[in-house]
Amino acid sequence: MKFILTQIIGALGYSLMSFSFFRKNKKQILFIQIFAYIGFAIHYMLLDALTGSTCNILGLIAIILLYLFSDNKDKKKILVALLILILILIAFLSYENIYSIFPVIASLLTFSSFLLKKENKIRFIGIITSACWLVYAIIHVSYPGIIFGIIMTISTAVAYIKNRKTK
Repeated sequence: MKFILTQIIGALGYSLMSFSFFRKNKKQILFIQIFAYIGFAIHYMLLDALTGSTCNILGLIAIILLYLFSDNKDKKKILVALLILILILIAFLSYENIYSIFPVIASLLTFSSFLLKKENKIRFIGIITSACWLVYAIIHVSYPGIIFGIIMTISTAVAYIKNRKTK
């Protein structure tokens, strides 16, 4: 029963994340993503995936802070630097095995992408982060994570290639 509940919570988180991208403005997207990250953190916690859970908790904090300070560029730079330092500390404290490096890499790249302006660079980072989370989802048997990871990796790669050729 716990396994099924865990997979349902993960599916809800990934569904919310997907739904968020259909919203019209950045504040609405970030607001929905807050709940998606809560789902991700609980999902990986129930899977006993400590690093994935802590990276998602830190991602939740990042999304909340971006929601609150999205218009202030100076605060955004400080926020990203602080998040990266905290993430490095979390990586040492929550190390489980060699696979726990994947959500850390994904989170580092995600936080770094908050400062980028060129969409195709963000897409390229999205390919890497999706692939990292996909590997982690496979290791920890997160069926929603596997499905979403495959879809996101492929769709982001297609978007990257399509936009690279058109520019």
